[in-house]
Amino acid sequence: MQNSLNESRAVELKGKRSEIYSCIQENKDANEFFLKTKPNVMMFAILLNETKIKRLYISEGISRTIPKKVMEGLGKSVEVVVKTCTRGRPRKYEESKVKEIIQSGKNNLEQMKALGMPRRTYFYWKRKLKEHNGKTGAGEEHGNS
Repeated sequence: MQNSLNESRAVELKGKRSEIYSCIQENKDANEFFLKTKPNVMMFAILLNETKIKRLYISEGISRTIPKKVMEGLGKSVEVVVKTCTRGRPRKYEESKVKEIIQSGKNNLEQMKALGMPRRTYFYWKRKLKEHNGKTGAGEEHGNS
């Protein structure tokens, strides 16, 4: 929970390059930055030289675009926190709860009522969990030739 509090104080760097550079100039005393746009070397140089940066938050996708040598160099002077971001609409049902109720051994109707989900959603989850456990995978369908 403390980590999320720190992220809320971080200055977000997003948008066009000119907007990012002006945001850096406005927040020279900030210690934490959240990088939401693919960076270039100039951006890192300005962040390191003109700010009091101690922590840099980046997403997994952006971290993959940054060369390893640059990441290692950043890591020497700045704490780089790679954050896993989930995209899209939030899940309505927790996978662990659905898995637990489906494995309980009750009939389908009782399980649907216990989960409070419609029939179509229930069977979608049931198929998804069955495939995830490896009971019906693509390998079994086609065989090993």
